[in-house]
Amino acid sequence: MDKFEQLIHDVMELSESERNKKIEEYKGSCICPTCPTWNKCAENANEKLFCVTGKNLDCIKELKGCMCPTCPLAISLDVGKIYNSYCLYGSEMEQRG
Repeated sequence: MDKFEQLIHDVMELSESERNKKIEEYKGSCICPTCPTWNKCAENANEKLFCVTGKNLDCIKELKGCMCPTCPLAISLDVGKIYNSYCLYGSEMEQRG
């Protein structure tokens, strides 16, 4: 199990309330708002942390650049290098298949 899989496993072991709290905590350090693909719709919907939560079906329709490989969370979990553009293509786990 790699670092990312361990994080997902640990978060899924939490109660729903604690899991939601942890996700919001991670969203607080998320750099998605600095990405050229990020837009006002995603901001209004508080859509972030696509590496974990998966793609955005409503707001993000076009890739205008990708900051995923430079994200401190992605770097700390050794993700974002092979798979990225999570907002369009799905979470790390979804892209791994």
